[in-house]
Formats: sequence, C-alpha cells, structure tokens
Amino acid sequence: MDTVSEYVSARISQLNFYSYIPLYTKTNNDNYVLYKPPGITLGEMRIAEGLHPRELYIKQTDKLAGLQEAQRGFNRQLEHDVMSGNSVGVKETLVKVVEETLAEPRSGSLEGMSDTVDIIVSSYSRESGVIKNLIDLSSKDYSSTLHSINVMAMALNFAFHMNFHSEEAKLMGLCGLLHDVGKTRINNEILTAPRKLTNDEFEEMRRHTIYGYNILNDCKFGSREIADCALDHHEKIDGSGYPNGKIRISQKSQIIGIIDCYEALTNDDRPYRNAMDAYEALSTIIMKDVNSGKFDKKLYTHLIKSLGN
Repeated sequence: MDTVSEYVSARISQLNFYSYIPLYTKTNNDNYVLYKPPGITLGEMRIAEGLHPRELYIKQTDKLAGLQEAQRGFNRQLEHDVMSGNSVGVKETLVKVVEETLAEPRSGSLEGMSDTVDIIVSSYSRESGVIKNLIDLSSKDYSSTLHSINVMAMALNFAFHMNFHSEEAKLMGLCGLLHDVGKTRINNEILTAPRKLTNDEFEEMRRHTIYGYNILNDCKFGSREIADCALDHHEKIDGSGYPNGKIRISQKSQIIGIIDCYEALTNDDRPYRNAMDAYEALSTIIMKDVNSGKFDKKLYTHLIKSLGN
C-alpha cells in the first residue's frame, strides 16, 4: 500500500492538459490505483460533465512535470486566442497560466513564463494592438495576478515605445510579470487586509522584495535582471526606497518601479482611497515623486508617451 504522502490532489484546472502524467484515484481502503495511464487525456467534455472520480491524484514526483505540461497547454490556448483576435480570451488565459504557476512558484516552473511572454512579444510584430488591448481590458476582480499581468503589458508597451529589440522587450516583460512573485510568501490576511496595515504588517509586506529575489535567484533564466527587478522595484534613486535604500538602481528596475506604482494607483481600489484616473495619478502622485527626486524624470516622460501611444 502506498503512503498518502506520495500523492497530492490534482488541480482540476490542469486535468485536461495531463497527457504524459498518470492520474490516480483512491479506494475506500486508502489505496491509490491508476485511473488514467500516461499517453492519453481525459478530454474537456469528460471533465466539464464530471465523468471522472471527484478526487484525482498525481504523484508528488510528477508535480513539476504536471505543471510544465499544463503551462504548455495554456500557452497553446494563448497562441490560439492571439491568432483569433480574442482579446478577452488572451487576458483570461494569461490569468490562468500565471495563477497556476504562482500557486507554487519555484525553479523549473517559473521559467515556463518565458514562453508565455514570448508569445505576446511575437504577436506584437503581427498585431501591435494586442498589448494595448491587454492594458485597456480591466477587471472588477482585481488581484495580484492581474496586477502583474498589467505591469507586464505596460512594461512591454514601454519597451516597444523605446524601440527595444525583441529579446530585450521579452526580458522587460518577464521582469514586469514576476516582479511581485515574493508576495506568494506573504500571509494572505496581510495581502487582502481591508484596511491600512499595521507597522509590523507593512514591514512584512516590504519583505516581498527579498522573498521574490530569493525565489527568482534560484531559477535558470539566463539573466539576473529578473531577480534584481524583484528586489529593487521599490527602491528610489534618492535612496528613500526599500529594502536596501539603494541609490544606484538598474534602468529596468526603475522602469518596473514607476510602472508598478502607476498601475496600482489606477487599478487598485483600497478601503482608504479609490483608484485614480490616469491623469490624476501621473500629474499628482507620481509627478510629486519625480520632483522630489524619487523617480527619473526622463523615464517618467517616456512612460507618459508610451501610455499615450
């Protein structure tokens, strides 16, 4: 008899992508028996109609391979949504693949986001409106996932406005998409608190930059800038930022930092303030930080132009 610890519940959102991953069901005697062997899929209709055991399991040792298989499936759907001009579908599929990946972010799964961003970058050469549509499509159900997708879209928009070549734009997009990955290590009660945070809670929230750096530093992206952006996107060029009060900050970290601030101000309603319109956010809050030396004035000007375009 296999021990319970060898198996984990399969995520329903990934079931239709499992081809090479075997699925198991549990008997009344707590034995795990093979339900779906490698090489076949359950099929979307079977899953939609619930024509399978209520609980299915995969082996612990298959978790990473299962997520990677699901990522490939979501990316195929993303390519289809892009090619068919389904703007809503593009964003919905992005939300799904990012949520699945960030459910357990680690080396081996986060690298899969590179292919996801590559699809968006490649599609831009055929249809430049794909990124604008991502930025324009809002959602009532604002979340950390949507925030990261929006920052990625704005970062790509900024990169193409600045005429970055495609590989540099892709790196910019990855920096935006994964800048807040450290928040997956923050207690959800702090992340979703319907009030201002206490000093201790705010200090813990600030640590998401360090948590993110540690997570991404273990990944094999081929560029340290992704981890550096996670660490430094709340630093300010006058040294007033966190976590280290740096003055010398990479350009990418500065770009992600100002976009992160703008996106949060314009999309995230808080109990103590409403989301601002673009003009108000740029001309008051962010302009104030530019004038006080926290943000670079040239990057601020280019952000305005990129958003206008």
